Amino acid sequence: MILLLLIAQIEVASELKREYLNKTLTIGDPFEIIVTAKYPQSTDLSEPFVDSLEPFLIIEQNSQSVEEQGLVKNTYNIKMVPFGTGELRIPAFKFLHRMGDVIDTLSSNEISLKIASVMADDMEDINDIKKAVEFPNFLPLIIAGIVIAVLVLSYLAYRYIGKLRRMRAVAKPLPPPWAEAIAALEGIPMEDWLARGFFKRYYYAISETLKRYLERRFAFSAAEQTTTEIVTNLKKLKIPQHQEFNEFFTRADVVKYAKYIPPDDEIRVAVQIAKDLVMKTKPEETVEND
Repeated sequence: MILLLLIAQIEVASELKREYLNKTLTIGDPFEIIVTAKYPQSTDLSEPFVDSLEPFLIIEQNSQSVEEQGLVKNTYNIKMVPFGTGELRIPAFKFLHRMGDVIDTLSSNEISLKIASVMADDMEDINDIKKAVEFPNFLPLIIAGIVIAVLVLSYLAYRYIGKLRRMRAVAKPLPPPWAEAIAALEGIPMEDWLARGFFKRYYYAISETLKRYLERRFAFSAAEQTTTEIVTNLKKLKIPQHQEFNEFFTRADVVKYAKYIPPDDEIRVAVQIAKDLVMKTKPEETVEND
C-alpha cells in the first residue's frame, strides 16, 4: 500500500518545446523536447532512459533540479534531430523507481510529430542554369573516366575483402556460443574494475555477454532487445530458466540506469551466476553408441 501511494505521487511527462509546436520540421532539423519528473524527496528515481530512439538522435542534453515543499522536480531539456519522414513517434522515456528491493518502471507519454521531406519554405529558389560550355569540352569525359575507375577499383576491393572474410571463416570458425560466453565472462577484469569503482561497466559487460550468448544460442536478436523482450522470447522458446535470466537482467538494469550499487558479495557472484545460466542452457551432450 505504501509503495502504491508513493508511485501515485510521482509524475513523469514528455512534451515538445512550445516554439516547435507550429513549426514545420524536415530531416536533420534540430528540435527540443522537455522531459519532467516530479516526485517526493524520499523517493529514489533514476535518470530518464529510452530503449530505442530510431530514427531520432540526441545531440545535446541538460537538466536542472528544483526542490520545494518536500517535492523534487527534475527538468531535462533534450535536443534531437530526425532522420526519417512522415508521422513519427518519440517513444516514452522511462524511469526506474526503487523502494528497498522492489523495482518499478515508470514511463512518460509518447510524442507524435510530423517530419516533412520537402524543401523548407525559407530556402531560396533553384539557381539559374549556367551558360553552356563551348564544344569541345573534355571535362565530362574525364569525370566519367574517373568515376568508372573508382567503381572498378571498389568492386575489385569488395571481391578481395569478401574472399579474405570467407578464408578466415573457413580457417577459423566461431566457437560454440556457450564456450565463447564462458571465455568472455572469465576474461572480465573483475578485481580491477571493482577496485576502481567501475560497477556499471562490470554489469554492462556481463549483460552484453549474456545477450550475445542468447542471440547465438537461440537465434533471436537479444543484443538489441530490452529485458522484457528477451524474457518474452525465452518464454516462447520454453526455456525453463527464463525467470532466472529476468532476475539477473533486472538487477543489472538497476545498476546501469538507477545508480544503485549492490552489496559486495552480490557483485562478486554476478559473473558466476551468468556462467551458471550459460551452462544450464547449453545443449545436452549426447553419447554416441559404438
